[in-house]
Order: sequence, then structure tokens, then C-alpha cells
Amino acid sequence: MSSSVRWLMLVTVVTLTSQSSFGSQSCSPDKLTVYRVYLNTMWSREVFPKQYPEWRPPAQWSQIIGRSHNSSYELFKVGAKVSPGLKIFAEQGDTNLLDQESQGEGGVFDEFNAPPITEGTGQSEAEFFIDGNHSLVSLVARVVPSPDWFIGVESFNLCVEGLWLESVILEVDPMDAGSDNGFTFTSPNWPTIPQQPVSRITAQSPDHPANSFFYPDRLQHPPIATFQFVKVREYELAREFDASPSPVRQVYHQTSGDRTTYAVEQGGGAVAAAARRPHPRYEDDFVVSNDVLPAAVSAASVGPGSSKHALINNIMNKISKRRYKKNRRGRKMATQRPRRDCVVSEWTEWSPCSKTCGIGEQVRTREVKKHARRQGRPCPLLSEAQWCGSARDCIDHKYFDW
Repeated sequence: MSSSVRWLMLVTVVTLTSQSSFGSQSCSPDKLTVYRVYLNTMWSREVFPKQYPEWRPPAQWSQIIGRSHNSSYELFKVGAKVSPGLKIFAEQGDTNLLDQESQGEGGVFDEFNAPPITEGTGQSEAEFFIDGNHSLVSLVARVVPSPDWFIGVESFNLCVEGLWLESVILEVDPMDAGSDNGFTFTSPNWPTIPQQPVSRITAQSPDHPANSFFYPDRLQHPPIATFQFVKVREYELAREFDASPSPVRQVYHQTSGDRTTYAVEQGGGAVAAAARRPHPRYEDDFVVSNDVLPAAVSAASVGPGSSKHALINNIMNKISKRRYKKNRRGRKMATQRPRRDCVVSEWTEWSPCSKTCGIGEQVRTREVKKHARRQGRPCPLLSEAQWCGSARDCIDHKYFDW
């Protein structure tokens, strides 16, 4: 992990340049964990008085864009150039291209967002899924106003020595996306050509006196923001769904200590899932029920490898339950919008074969009509390819040479 993130755990402040010192033992892929992330921002005139934006627009933060993923995916990386989607997000706050870049991406497990913070100081939060095969989390939030500055967490591993972290706080510094030359919060658009890699903004760097974050009398900035990750629930799949289409016979549960076990008994086997109760400090905040598995499972949903998907869908339904409050007229008003799954178009026709003789390739594609939102189901693959042509070679044979 980059040195641009400092993390605190168990009231101890530690500066890390790598997580490798904690070992590489991974968490079980059969454990599904729900985390809640809190973004707390401390961007105030008292702490950062230089050129503090008061209006048009005042100091604030964009929505949080987050991904849980494995090592094959990168939302951003210090020292590397940002993707076109993150470039547009850092400069304008537009997330459409950034969302498209992770649609159909095999390394992404969950996509999640948190609401914007409309002032320099405040809090925003979101929940997300993670498992042993996808134990990394990355997040970004744009500094508003700014040329191309953001805060973020880069591929942080929530699994340490085979165990999920209960709670961890990461102090973050502002970052420069490397796509705009502006030095001040309200600089006009001035593209950086060629584009530069992501870099950390410190009290001493960039050292131009016009830089809004340049404080030559400081060794380092006070924390401008922190990301806190709190483990909400941990689910464990004790056994896969049996592949036989036997009907569900019985649903039962057993309670032992702080762990409640649920099982759905079927013809040739059983499915069991255990849910840990949340940390007592946060228990009152959560609306997730202990009812992990549904009271009935259709035969169509039973199959090899489908148990985790069934569990995820059921947990998601629990998490997505709306909370209500009454407005001034006494009517119930939803405070949380439901999740939205990705919607894609039908496949196009197969393209012409890339070769008129020999073996070639043809492709077909489909487009995203609606991107997934609020932990909805991500988009499937958007392109497919297949072989075409024949074994006939491309040599122009001349049988007569007159």
C-alpha cells in the first residue's frame, strides 16, 4: 500500500509503506463479509486557511466511488496514470465512464457508492461485500472545487493473517490525478500534456507558492479526511448446495453463544450459513436481519457453486430494506433508494469474419442501457468472439502457367 495512506487500528497510529509485513495468508473464499465504510472529512478554514473556497462552489466532496476486488483490478495507483474514467471523475465528477470501465471486469466483486458531503467537514457512509477471493477495497472521492484532486484508498487489504479486520481507520492526503496543471482550487482548465502519474499532495509538494495546499511552515498536513472500515457481519458457507433437484424438506436454526446457524436441508445434503453479530458499539445502527437464508429455495436456484450467489442475494435483500421517516405531513418517506441491477441490450449480429480464407474471428457486442447502482448486480461481459472461416489456405493456386 502506498505511503500516502496512514492507518490506525486499536487506537494505535501506524504509518505503512506495505502490508506485506502482516503476512500473506488469505481469508477463506467461503466467507462472505459485509463492511461499512465511513468517510469523515476535516477540510475547514481553521485547519486549511489558504485560499479556502467559500462560494461558487464552497468546499465540499463528491460522492464516494468504491470497488471491492482482487489484485487483477486497479481503481488507481500512485505512480501510474489514471484511466480515462477516473480522469473525467477527478476533473468533473462525472462517473459514467468510470462505471463503464468496471462493467464486465472479472476482478471486481462489488461496486458501491456513498452520498456526497456538501460541506468541507462531514460524514458519508456505505456498505459493501467482500470475500476471500476479493479482499481488496479501493475508493475515491473528488475534492470540490479543484483542478483534478481527489482522496482515496488504493487496494487496501481487509484480510490480515487469514482474519478479517474488525475495524481500521485510514488517514488520507489529497492526490493529484496528473491530468490538469492547475495549482489552485478554482484554476481554469489547463490540461497536462503529456498526462502525468498520480502523485501525493503534501504541505511541501508541489512547492509552488500558488499551490492551494502549499504550507512551507508545516512538515505535513493535518488529516484532511479518514476512511473507517467496520466489519458488520461475517457469513460462512459450510457446504455447497447439493446439485440434485430434490425439494426443500425442512428449515431449522440453532443458536449457540454469539453465533446463530441457519440451514436448509435438502435431498442429498444441506446448506449452512453462520452470521456473527456486529461489534456491540455499532449493533444498534444496523438493519441487517439474522435471517440469512430464505425460508424456501426454488429448485432452479440449486446447483453447483450457486450457494454463495443465493446467500448474497438474500443478504442484499436484507441490507436493501428501506428505512422510513415521516415528513411534515406525517407520510412515510423513503430515505434510501433501492438497488438497481445493470441492464444491457440484446446481442448484435455476429460481425463478418475477419478473414475471407483461413481461420478468422468474428465478434458480437451489447451495450449498457443502465449501469448498476447502489450495490446492484454488475453488468455481464459486453463482447464475445468466436472462430470463423475454414481450413482452406489463402494461396492463389495457378494450375496452368501459359
